[in-house]
Amino acid sequence: MPKQKMSPDELSACRKRLEQVWKNRIVDEGLLHQAWHTAHKVAALLYDEFNATQVFVFGSLTEPMGFTKGSDIDIAVSGLSNDAYDKAYGKVVYFDAPFKIDFINFDRLKGLFRERVKHQAIPIEKGTHPVLWQTLYKHLQRQVFPTEDEDIYEMNRKWLTQRINDELTKIESTVGGIATALEDIEILPVAARPYIQESIAKKLADVYNGIENIFKRVANEVDMHLPTGDSWHKDLLSQMTEQRPERPPVISEKTFLGLEDLLKFRHAFNNIYGEELVYEKIEPHAKSINELFASVSEDLNTFTDSLEKREEDA
Repeated sequence: MPKQKMSPDELSACRKRLEQVWKNRIVDEGLLHQAWHTAHKVAALLYDEFNATQVFVFGSLTEPMGFTKGSDIDIAVSGLSNDAYDKAYGKVVYFDAPFKIDFINFDRLKGLFRERVKHQAIPIEKGTHPVLWQTLYKHLQRQVFPTEDEDIYEMNRKWLTQRINDELTKIESTVGGIATALEDIEILPVAARPYIQESIAKKLADVYNGIENIFKRVANEVDMHLPTGDSWHKDLLSQMTEQRPERPPVISEKTFLGLEDLLKFRHAFNNIYGEELVYEKIEPHAKSINELFASVSEDLNTFTDSLEKREEDA
């Protein structure tokens, strides 16, 4: 599964094909209606049970042309103590809804990711009820409902690139946490090491989860095909090495091999008990995770660059 070098003409053909795919997408009004009703129910929970001061939606639901059946509902909250947020988290992420809900504490966010969330945010005020979903996007009419074909392509390209970059920012933080844990394990008492080892293992699994989230976005938004079946995780990873009509390969063969090993590790971690973890199997992954993440980031930067629409392609 080598990563093929594409000519400028081939890249141009990919962009034109992807532009056509995005232009022909139809907003699923029923799905958006259902998603916003879910978001309002979650907001009511946060206001009524936890006294949140502000709840808002960000991410794919703020851009309806990018919201699909496979999309998550991203909800941020402000005004909760750490203890209240931790209690609310368990209720929100396991909320009885047809969508996966991602939940973050806006007050804890920093840097570029905080600014992106703030820029995207659509607030849900306390005591309000769901309205026609179209009215929620009036402040973004030109961006959300573009009238020109090129605007549709540009909006979707920027949306996908931003989602990828946001996820990479979160993964980078987790990778940094692994590096810190590797330092701690050398100086902490022997009795504390099993807890650090389990923390490292969980963070390694989280790194793969984040990378897989990016691949699912590409599969849904670009390929329009997300694998199913018992082997879908491995099939999705392999899919990212393929050159398709709408895009070049997303990752290189070298990156694929590293991620394949990390996927096997995550599978083992998810299917054994913490006390059965063997540090000798954790350590090699932990010590190589920086290099692997750098390789993933480089490949994804190349991929998002390939989506760039340039004048010479017209």
